[in-house]
Amino acid sequence: MTGWTRLGERWVQGGVDHDTIMVGAREGTFHQIALRVEHSALELFDVTITFGDGQTFSPPARLVFAEDTSSRTIDLPGDARVIRRVDFHYANLPGGGRAQLELWAR
Repeated sequence: MTGWTRLGERWVQGGVDHDTIMVGAREGTFHQIALRVEHSALELFDVTITFGDGQTFSPPARLVFAEDTSSRTIDLPGDARVIRRVDFHYANLPGGGRAQLELWAR
């Protein structure tokens, strides 16, 4: 993803799962995120972004990803800001294998 910074990834272990990607000021400031899913289909129930100042943002997100697909670009509120952490609630779809969820920002 040209022009984007990869902030981290998590592997969905099966069933309903929750994970956090810790980010921080060293990564820079961002005004948009996107998600990419590889290796298997995935259902995303919720995303919560915590910024450097402690404020949170939860974009409306109940998404179903096919294998090797990306989300739309999600605009973050306000000016470019530090992302402290991103929390995910998701599950593999029935019959699927382990999915890899990647977090990208710019």
